Amino acid sequence: MIPRTAAALVLALVPLSAAADTITLTNGRVIQADRTWYQGDQLLYEKNGGTYGLPKSIVQKLEQRSLPAPTGDPDILDARRLLADGKLVEAVRRFRAVTTRDPRLMAAWQGLAEASLAIGDARAAREAAAQAVRLDPASARSQALLGDAYTAGGDRAGAEEAYRRSLALRADPDVKRKLGDVLPAPTAPSRGAQFRLKYDGGVNEPLGVAVLKSLTDSYAEFAARLGISPEDPITVVLQTSTEFRDPRVPGWAEGVNDGTIRVPVQGLAAPTPRLVRVLRHELAHSFIAARTGGNCPTWLQEGISQWLEGGDPTREDARLVKAAKDGHVLSLASLEGPFDTLSEPDAELAYAESLSAVAHILKRSGEPGLVRLLAALGDRLPSEEALPVALALSYPELQKSWLDSLK
Repeated sequence: MIPRTAAALVLALVPLSAAADTITLTNGRVIQADRTWYQGDQLLYEKNGGTYGLPKSIVQKLEQRSLPAPTGDPDILDARRLLADGKLVEAVRRFRAVTTRDPRLMAAWQGLAEASLAIGDARAAREAAAQAVRLDPASARSQALLGDAYTAGGDRAGAEEAYRRSLALRADPDVKRKLGDVLPAPTAPSRGAQFRLKYDGGVNEPLGVAVLKSLTDSYAEFAARLGISPEDPITVVLQTSTEFRDPRVPGWAEGVNDGTIRVPVQGLAAPTPRLVRVLRHELAHSFIAARTGGNCPTWLQEGISQWLEGGDPTREDARLVKAAKDGHVLSLASLEGPFDTLSEPDAELAYAESLSAVAHILKRSGEPGLVRLLAALGDRLPSEEALPVALALSYPELQKSWLDSLK
């Protein structure tokens, strides 16, 4: 009998890609496969370019030689044996015990993600895969496991991003196939040529159609008012597993636009007035980015976005009037960078100032003035040069004129 430690070392030294995976069925049949993985209540395997599935109930034993990363840790190897033998709950417990003992072992987190997927626990799989990615973002397998976890949880957008990261690190036909499975159907953009609609969570077709209608109407309005439109379709992700309304989150932070518009919509059956405002706000960011190539101060981006979402540019903000009189207004020049570095009170003040400053520009120069300013920024002029070119005002002159109007 080989001692446990010696056996672990022997297994650890076996080349993982030297042979195919071996599936042994309860009827004694043996299948050699190029790759194997558990998904829900099935064991999927790839062979000769095709993908096939077997119920886990007819799998007696699985010997995987291609997927797991090399390790000499005997507990991880034992957990892998349990997983291969279909003892999924025990495998999860063993992998979790290893991560508790040493949270730096990426192989343990990868194993825990795979075992969690096998028992159908998508959330645990996502958490484990994400931890593996944090330990080594350059691990193609960790990124692929994260994609598998997102797929199991219905997050097609998240899965797409993870699979793309995995493929950028290492070409893999299996991951490429999985990426193809989560991509939207080619006919999807026909509902609105300017948009690509995706879901993070379950698909809500009626809501998606209504959102596209609202966005398409807003798109036409913004294009007419600003005289420009984005060249490429805009990706919109409806986060159907995230609640739209969180009382702890300010209204201006309900949507995200990092090149892709992401909006939480859980619990909504149709677009509400608030959702429409958020969609218009984020769409405005896409228009501004397309016109300026990202060369736009944050206060101007947020001011225009609030204006286009439906913010009242003629309102009198008593808080701003008091801040101006007390000398507590943040200078526009200091608000060129992202607002996420500000405290919440300063961020709220910054958003209010942004809309107020844009309202002042509209009052002085009208919409053509804003269009000229965006065009100057699109020509890569810095803001201190774009302002005089478009508005005949220097930064200090704009600041003074705006503050005088508040006082």
